[in-house]
Amino acid sequence: MGWSPPALTVLATLALTAPPAHAAVAFEELPPPPHVAAAVVSALNEAGQAAGSGWTPPTSGPLPGRLEAVRWDGTTPAILGTGHGSGINERGDVVFSFVTKEGGAQVHYARAWENGRVVDRTPPQRGTGRMTIRDISDAGVIPVGYNNVNDPEFYDNDRAGAWRQGAFADLPLSPQGARSYHQAANHRGSTAGSLAPKDGAAAFAFRCSATGCARLPVAGDGGSYSVAAINESDSVAATWSVGSTSRAVVWTADRPAVLPGDVAGVADNARAINEDGDVVGWHLDEGVREAALWRDGALVDLGTSGESEAVAVNDRGEVVGWHTVDGQPRPFHWRAGVLIGLPTPDDLPAKPAALNNAGVVVGNTLYRDTSRAFRWTLP
Repeated sequence: MGWSPPALTVLATLALTAPPAHAAVAFEELPPPPHVAAAVVSALNEAGQAAGSGWTPPTSGPLPGRLEAVRWDGTTPAILGTGHGSGINERGDVVFSFVTKEGGAQVHYARAWENGRVVDRTPPQRGTGRMTIRDISDAGVIPVGYNNVNDPEFYDNDRAGAWRQGAFADLPLSPQGARSYHQAANHRGSTAGSLAPKDGAAAFAFRCSATGCARLPVAGDGGSYSVAAINESDSVAATWSVGSTSRAVVWTADRPAVLPGDVAGVADNARAINEDGDVVGWHLDEGVREAALWRDGALVDLGTSGESEAVAVNDRGEVVGWHTVDGQPRPFHWRAGVLIGLPTPDDLPAKPAALNNAGVVVGNTLYRDTSRAFRWTLP
């Protein structure tokens, strides 16, 4: 089959050796905007709209070059503003951000495309350094971890806050953290994150609503948490790290459960947990990092090869991720015990980024400067 990179839409249906339910996978390319070199897709909603960015590296001078936040409707890219789109809600609103240098310091800006216009979503007291910002709820709730200009720590994310109804407020957490990470939101507007208190007290994960925040019980002694996702039932999935060892943990009805796997982690993805409480990520098996699905508290073998990771799980229990074939990462889809590869032109190495409940998957090739983005549709 010929492949024409400049084409705005390329659709192929490939016959694969699998049961009829997996007999054909359609895919199409999500092109960058005109005059932009590369495309990166990060997020997907139930309508099939995708968010990410178009990118052209600088020919000379500092990064970032040309970086444009993009929303794809079908295969048509629309530029939303400067930055990279990291989250999209069911209305098609997109949150995006970018980093620049000002006076020698890195400064992070956040924006959102809401109701057809760009609005500023940078915390008013933002200082220097990188923010954690990824998700946007259907009501426009955006969780943020950031450095406050009035705090003594330099570059650390020492505050956690959220945008709700167009207003920003720090979360009512005490004490504030030397390391605050807050990026997970569900469509109802609940958010989740983690904090390492400045006073040296034990780190903890937390969950917040419009009316307040609650600490989640610790999973065990010591360590820190990296919250990956929260589902519509307010269950929270995170990686718990103690020293050089990490474990996957999920809170259901505020009760923590450490999932099987002596060394493991949850995928950093808004779909790392589904409504049934399935969780995806990776675990270490005889020194090899392998894709993991935890279902009903048990570790499920997905049948992957080599180094691998499960990236997302939908409410039908389907899983997407990548595994190593012939020394290269290849995207896969898993359903009811059957794993298939997702096709790419010329068998390009790629990794999936997001999955919705209709069985639509988006993902990218591997190299930033030449990245190509794809949408796969499962039967």
